[in-house]
Amino acid sequence: MDLLKRIPIHYRGELHDVRLVNFSVDLEEVKHRVPAHIKIRDFNGRAMISMVDVQLKKMRPVLLPFVRFNYRHIAFRLLVDDSGYNNGTSKGIFFLRAFTDKPLMVAGGRMLTDYNLESAHIEAHGNTVLIAQGNKHVRYCIGEPTPAVNDDLKQTIGALDRAYSVLGNTVRVINIQREKWPIQSVHCTGFENTFFRSARFEGAFRVFETIYYDWFPPKALAAIVPPSCAAATVGTHTS
Repeated sequence: MDLLKRIPIHYRGELHDVRLVNFSVDLEEVKHRVPAHIKIRDFNGRAMISMVDVQLKKMRPVLLPFVRFNYRHIAFRLLVDDSGYNNGTSKGIFFLRAFTDKPLMVAGGRMLTDYNLESAHIEAHGNTVLIAQGNKHVRYCIGEPTPAVNDDLKQTIGALDRAYSVLGNTVRVINIQREKWPIQSVHCTGFENTFFRSARFEGAFRVFETIYYDWFPPKALAAIVPPSCAAATVGTHTS
């Protein structure tokens, strides 16, 4: 199955009605869910998760432009500390979990991507959205634009443009290219999240324009040395 994820596919598409609902959780609650070679960004003992809720349209592989698909994509994007790769600036996320209500997209996503895509019930009534899976759910109601109440959060979320994963023994990164990313602070009420026991709402943003973007093939960043091999290397002497 992992062999298909190694195929270098460049996707292109449109982002419509982007909502970014951001919340923090205790670091201890998520650190066991992340590969050891990806470092979680520390916000005073808490981890930040930027939940994206977006309508993906006209998505297609660049080499097969006639193969197109549309679906609603919702993901828990965990902010990671990748400053060592970016001259001291962190810009990356790790897909902790991702959801859609289209089974075919789940099957395809699991075969070809590192989204960690799962099936979920998604229900929308106006600006109120419910994402449910079993006895867990997220609910929120997005509102009108509001003056930014947390400029640091807006800058932090606005800078995210790459996703990290681990496949086999390799850390990989996918770069996302957008011509613009005009996120605006918006009111958000009725936030509930039972996927995490320590979830605390931090702020919400929205993009009101259609965004044209490219999702580039993953690039290998670093090979991971298994502990047994590392120990053998340390114990080897040359004369």
